[in-house]
Amino acid sequence: MLKPYVHLMRRPGARAFFLAGILGRMPISMVGLGIVILISRESGSYGLAGAVSGVAVIAGALTGPIQGRLVDRFGQRSLTLIGSLLCTVALLGLLIAVRLDAPSWALYALGFVAGGTRPQVGSFARARWNHLLGRGRALQTAFALEAVGDEVVFIVGPVLVTVLATQVSPYAALGAAGALGLVGGVWFASLRGSDPPGRGKSDGTEKAPLPWLSLMLLSLIGLGLGATLGSTEVVTVAFTAAEGQPAMSGVVLAVWAFGSLLAGLWYGSVHWRAAVERRLLFGTVLLAIALSPLPWVGTVWLLGVLLFCAGLTIAPTMVALTACVEEWVPPERLTEAITWTVTGMLLGVAPGNAVAGHAVDVVGASDAYWVPVVVGITSALVAAIAVTFARPRTRFAHN
Repeated sequence: MLKPYVHLMRRPGARAFFLAGILGRMPISMVGLGIVILISRESGSYGLAGAVSGVAVIAGALTGPIQGRLVDRFGQRSLTLIGSLLCTVALLGLLIAVRLDAPSWALYALGFVAGGTRPQVGSFARARWNHLLGRGRALQTAFALEAVGDEVVFIVGPVLVTVLATQVSPYAALGAAGALGLVGGVWFASLRGSDPPGRGKSDGTEKAPLPWLSLMLLSLIGLGLGATLGSTEVVTVAFTAAEGQPAMSGVVLAVWAFGSLLAGLWYGSVHWRAAVERRLLFGTVLLAIALSPLPWVGTVWLLGVLLFCAGLTIAPTMVALTACVEEWVPPERLTEAITWTVTGMLLGVAPGNAVAGHAVDVVGASDAYWVPVVVGITSALVAAIAVTFARPRTRFAHN
């Protein structure tokens, strides 16, 4: 199963930008949690902490497509360097502002800058694989490897933040997020050999329009995936607490992420004959089916088993989503298009968290699992519409 990935890592420059890309995207899983822990402890307000964290997430989602367009036109190096520096400076400013008990508007402003300037390293790395490999089966394996990298980030990041916050200081936790992002971003930007060249202002890029209807439907699927992940995490924390085993929430969520990691590795090692649209639809349907028993779960260990099974559908669905983007959009605008689906996922997490939290308060933890179930079914319906009625006639790759 690992043989295709060994071949990928032997490509010139691949190992370096893959590892740099993981470091560069560590802030995705660390900054939000770090902000919540720091501000809630220093101010005593979880509402303020959640709001500042939410502003950072939304800012990153809103600026993602803008970053993608700029990178497609001018290249990755300058934007990655500038973004990494600005994000780190904003996080440092946030640490100082919290320490000095600055007004709330200053915290919101610094959170917005930190989230909005953070480079979209995951999208940039996928564009580098496309530049290195060309479009074909090897690229599918590379996208699966990046999905596995995402899972590593979301497994390691929260644990690192929690350990630093409890054993050292909440300031150290958020500072580490900024430092890792800066090191990874600078390292990633310095690897110029794998950097796709920018196409300038007058090379016809604007004459290659994006299939907006198709892309927006794919982004809606991404939004549904983000909302599914966010709502499931919140309800799982509440469920384990209600069962008298709050410490098991981290273990259960880690099992969920581990299932996704394993499935991502397997998915990328297979040479698929089915069209990528069918794989996307199949993945969303399987995810909805895997989530459907959760409202009837009565024990934590059974919850872990079911979430592991649901995790097996996540990475393959995400890889198929990215592969659809890769096939449906012109190559000169690939980074911008990928950032739209990433934006959808990021924008989905926050409302997923909020709706699930409200559902827990109103109907209890077990029944609150209907939130991710309904979102999963809706995502499958959107996928059915996208692959049936909104596929662009022009394709740019064939797996």
